[in-house]
Amino acid sequence: MVKAKPRATIMVADGTGGLVKVEDRRFEKGNWPIQFQVRQGEEADTWMSYLAAECHRRDWSSVGVSQIEAPENSGSLTVNAGGPERQLSVVWERKRGGPIEIRARSSGVAEFPVAEAQEFFDQVNARCAARTTESVYWWYQLSYDGLPWCGELWLDDTLRLGPPSRQDDTALRGPRIIIVNALVDCINPGHVSFVFDQFLRELSAFLSVVMRSYVCVPKQGRAWTWPSGPSAAPECAIRNLGYMETNGHATMPTRGRIRSIPLRAADLRADGAATEESLRDDVVELWTLYRRLTSEKRRQFLRAAIKWQEALMHWSEKDTFSFALMVVACEALKPSDPEFTEHNIYQVIEALLGKLIADRLRQHPFPAQWVRSSHLHAGEFHGSELIRTAFMSSHQDPSFDEARRELTRITPAAIIEWLKRRGEFTMPIRKRRKTLRRMLRDYAAIVLPVAIALGIGVGWIARMLSYE
Repeated sequence: MVKAKPRATIMVADGTGGLVKVEDRRFEKGNWPIQFQVRQGEEADTWMSYLAAECHRRDWSSVGVSQIEAPENSGSLTVNAGGPERQLSVVWERKRGGPIEIRARSSGVAEFPVAEAQEFFDQVNARCAARTTESVYWWYQLSYDGLPWCGELWLDDTLRLGPPSRQDDTALRGPRIIIVNALVDCINPGHVSFVFDQFLRELSAFLSVVMRSYVCVPKQGRAWTWPSGPSAAPECAIRNLGYMETNGHATMPTRGRIRSIPLRAADLRADGAATEESLRDDVVELWTLYRRLTSEKRRQFLRAAIKWQEALMHWSEKDTFSFALMVVACEALKPSDPEFTEHNIYQVIEALLGKLIADRLRQHPFPAQWVRSSHLHAGEFHGSELIRTAFMSSHQDPSFDEARRELTRITPAAIIEWLKRRGEFTMPIRKRRKTLRRMLRDYAAIVLPVAIALGIGVGWIARMLSYE
């Protein structure tokens, strides 16, 4: 990477009401008394966060610039240790997937002792190597559409899902809020909002599978709104969107202060006469299984869960797309081994839920794999996206809607079964019809040398005959 100085002059607050220029010290020569390397992997990925955490712990500040390129990143950081007079310059470089190369030296008016700087970096490196974290309380909310969430659910000792202080009482089903209270493990308190945001997105994907509803982190913004009710004046106005909880907890709530959310048998659907949200009785067990997955298996679960979540998000407006996303969610559950590359939803469902259900998907007038391929590869619509005008038609075919409803039951069931098995299951052998093209591809290592030899032989014979 060709390193280049910033073209713009960057100024930041100096802490005394003025501004100070951010220096790029990557090009400075001279003696750098502190030089070391942070090994590649998680330590290299998190080292800068631990540096910021140690500065925060000592009440130091830091500013810097960086150059981000695909093959290599580099940057310059100035640590203010008790004012602009005591400064420590840190220069870092890291190639893709490699270790971080660190250089540091004093750069302020007053000399920053090398021993003190070395002790500072020793603390950063030790905490980074040990992956030290601290537990910080944080809370926010998730949203869904359905029955009100009226009780509390503790998924573990550090995570509580509770009700909001206000509910929509104008309708039984409607926009709902879940208050999430959690103790979050993070590198430092300044890091908690980023960690918690990622945690909320994982939790929303998990709950979308368990609740079979679109659970998400609420979007903030502004929009045109109009008042409801017979006596409200029909005047539009721009308002902020979203629910604002006015009764947030300053610390982790105490378990048992309010009643628990109702639980039901996992194989039963919610009671049609219910007036509040209920969950399957193995939800805590499923959450525990999820948290115990390896990082690779957890990522695979999230790939499937998020595609299911997206399918629910597009359910009412993009029928075929939501169907295709459910197929993709199921296919995301298959093992990553090369031998399963060409396996599809039918083999996944057969392995997890049984051959009878897989055959039903395969033999339906709208086969799941065919709908997925025709929509994602050719843009075909099989739902009601382009036939909204057929409201008073004398004939309508409900086959696609039936297939979509069935796949809506099968997809979360498959994801949950995969989770119960911790992602370990045996895929059926896929029997493929032998074609000339497939045979040539499968036996290319044998066919290609034979064809070359035959070509050489035929060429030699033709040449000899031409001489005669």
